[in-house]
Amino acid sequence: MNNIRIISHKIAKLLKKDYYKTRNGKIFANLSLSVIFKYVNVIIGLIMVPITLNYLDKTRYGLWTAFYSILSWIFIFDIGIGNGLRNKVTELKAKNEIDKIRSYVSTAYLIFGFLALLIAVIFLLINQFIDWSEVLNAPDTMKSELSKTIYIIFLVMCFSFVLKLIDSILAGDLKNSISGLISVIAHILSLIGIILLSKFTTPSILNYALMYTGTNLLVTLLASIYLYNGMYKEYSPNIKYMDLSLGRDLVSVGVKFFFISLSMNLMFSANGLIISNLLGPEYVTDYSINMKYFSVSSMLFIMLVQPLWSGYGDAYHRNDYEWIKKTFVFLHKLWFIMVGILALMIIVQKWFFHIWIGNKIKVDYPLSLLFGFYYLFYMLNNIYNPFINATSKIKLQMILYIILSITYLIMSVIFVKYLNLGIKGIVLSLILFHDLPLSILTKIQSEKILNGTPGIWQQ
Repeated sequence: MNNIRIISHKIAKLLKKDYYKTRNGKIFANLSLSVIFKYVNVIIGLIMVPITLNYLDKTRYGLWTAFYSILSWIFIFDIGIGNGLRNKVTELKAKNEIDKIRSYVSTAYLIFGFLALLIAVIFLLINQFIDWSEVLNAPDTMKSELSKTIYIIFLVMCFSFVLKLIDSILAGDLKNSISGLISVIAHILSLIGIILLSKFTTPSILNYALMYTGTNLLVTLLASIYLYNGMYKEYSPNIKYMDLSLGRDLVSVGVKFFFISLSMNLMFSANGLIISNLLGPEYVTDYSINMKYFSVSSMLFIMLVQPLWSGYGDAYHRNDYEWIKKTFVFLHKLWFIMVGILALMIIVQKWFFHIWIGNKIKVDYPLSLLFGFYYLFYMLNNIYNPFINATSKIKLQMILYIILSITYLIMSVIFVKYLNLGIKGIVLSLILFHDLPLSILTKIQSEKILNGTPGIWQQ
């Protein structure tokens, strides 16, 4: 009876309009909508794959995928300023210093515009010496098409690079769900676009790339104009409010985020190369399929945790440490539930693989157990990591990520090449030399930050 009363009280709380003005209410609403939009995007993506394959053919589709993955690296060259701006928006809102936000937003757009221009000039100078048909092992008949595509798409993505700053502002204001909605609208228009292309045009990577990237660019541009003339009118970028002295705040924090992101990207990009080089490309498939299967367990957990980044920031700058500690306790309870889910996934893995991919991949239970431990430590790290990010006290984290990433790469080669551990050596190295130490140290640093312990913990 008591449980029924508690549940009824919680439902009544959710139905009150005032609840959604509180930090918990904003996080709940943002989280619920973000999850919905995430899965809508997944469904649209699944629908687009066969239509795109039919339009482009297998060769062109593979080349487009390779192109897009290479060009997507442009977004890492924001040198972390997007995350720095996100933290500033959260901090200044918590301190009710709204007038300063416009100056930081305007300055961020100025820096991003300069970076985009610099990246474009460097690329245009270097690109004339690159034969993309040779790099991607494409047919010679597609050389001209590839050359045009790379030029145009890179320039479109440079504009997108600048416009994506709106996502940082939305995240800092606990409105990630609006970013999700923008993405869904762009995906729906892309789906309509590929259907029209497949009916009325001949196969062309250039046409598809222009449609796909152009749609995303247009939707982000229109959303930015709408938001800056509406709910974010007081934040709208203006040349009068640009102040390069504020850029130091954004860049000093941003560079640390950049090195963290760079080390992670390089580390995971190297996994496939190490496996393919030392064991053979067929083993990359085994690794990839197992990782995709077990990553499902962490997807929902990470989706629940990531919106807390700005929630932690708001609570930290308002000195509401009690809320932060209660959130840690709640996430630990959720983590223990994930232990059971991962155990269940290992038990049903053979049956699930048989239905999913037939007999193409054999289940290796020791490997499955290692993947289970890896994702447990990965999720444990992500309980505390968003809090540290929200405080911008990430110098220690940056140092750890660089050192641990290098150590992981060295040890993974030793485990695979000299100890003959195969793929299990890669996952074991991930656990021992990356996620296990990170999960311990992020917990320690979070406690040190909350206790006001001086030193590198607060830098």
